[in-house]
Amino acid sequence: MKRIVILGATGSIGKSTLKVVKKYPQKFKIVGITAKRNKEQLLKIAENFSVKNVGIYNESVVFEGNKKKNIDGDVNSYFVNKLDYDIIVNALVGSIGFYPTYYGIKRGKIIALANKETIVSYGDIIKKELRKNKRAVIKPVDSEHSALWQLLSFIDRKKVEKCYITASGGVPFKTKRYDLTLDEVLKHPVWNMGIKVTVDSSTMVNKGLEIIEACRLFSLSPDMVGVMIHPNSLVHAIVLLKDGTYISHMAYPDMILPIEYALLHPDRGKTPSVKLLDENVTLNLSFHPAPFEKYKSLKLAYRAVKMGGNMPAVFNAANEKAVELFIRGEIKFNQIVGLIEKVMKKIKFVKRVTIENIRESEKEAKRLTENFGEKL
Repeated sequence: MKRIVILGATGSIGKSTLKVVKKYPQKFKIVGITAKRNKEQLLKIAENFSVKNVGIYNESVVFEGNKKKNIDGDVNSYFVNKLDYDIIVNALVGSIGFYPTYYGIKRGKIIALANKETIVSYGDIIKKELRKNKRAVIKPVDSEHSALWQLLSFIDRKKVEKCYITASGGVPFKTKRYDLTLDEVLKHPVWNMGIKVTVDSSTMVNKGLEIIEACRLFSLSPDMVGVMIHPNSLVHAIVLLKDGTYISHMAYPDMILPIEYALLHPDRGKTPSVKLLDENVTLNLSFHPAPFEKYKSLKLAYRAVKMGGNMPAVFNAANEKAVELFIRGEIKFNQIVGLIEKVMKKIKFVKRVTIENIRESEKEAKRLTENFGEKL
């Protein structure tokens, strides 16, 4: 039986992970859970799954059995460093996901990673740490990266011409509008996600982050990673071979499936965990281009990954702060990407990165974003 720690158990990824554990009680045991602030829901999960170790990030409080303890620092890293477990499900949002991943790798653990910021901002450091700790493995949980991982596992890399990840396009693609309110943005046509990720989906910054993540996870050059708008969200990734063959990964859009694959790998589930396509109903799959003129966030993402150094971290941090400003009602939806571009042009480029100078770059990027936002 595999022991699991779920970081971010009350979010959409965390809840889907709970469904997988519930389906396979003989395979998995949850030994620790955390949440940012939803204490009541987290304690309910602990009760339902008999979890003894519970951490509340905003309160810096952990419950270990019947004992309540105030700690200095991050409850996520505390559990990663202290508990006995086999797998971390990192479902945290934002750059706070880095240290739990980093410490998990140092301990030689399996990380089922949904926190893309870890790879985007700290990819060079993470890959270096993975080379030092051969037992540690990162298994991507994002639907697109899980799909690429599965496809590339049986394809000769020398025969690959290009890899494509798909994007729903979010609310703007469906409505053809960009003057959206927060309430409108959160009505995503396909996926049920947290607030920030849903906003990122509509700005296409989420896809930009996934471009950077794909390059770093699978050692692909930026020119080998493309994006297609696919509003059906049934095809999650496509690999083009040099002979002109396209091989795709297709499944009903539900995060349970990539989570299940990451937890069971190299095995697979024996019965479907998601809805199946109806073979008696006509299925129309549509794919659309994602030009830079229309999706500047993608252009900025490619610029960041090609420059390397601290620039991916700057791209991510500026977006985190810009989305925060939008959620607070201080800027408009169509100003988010423009703020990111301003910060990327203004901030000092650092080629050789360390944990310390990335954190400084993140702090400076957020400060600049706030300042620029006040002037809009």
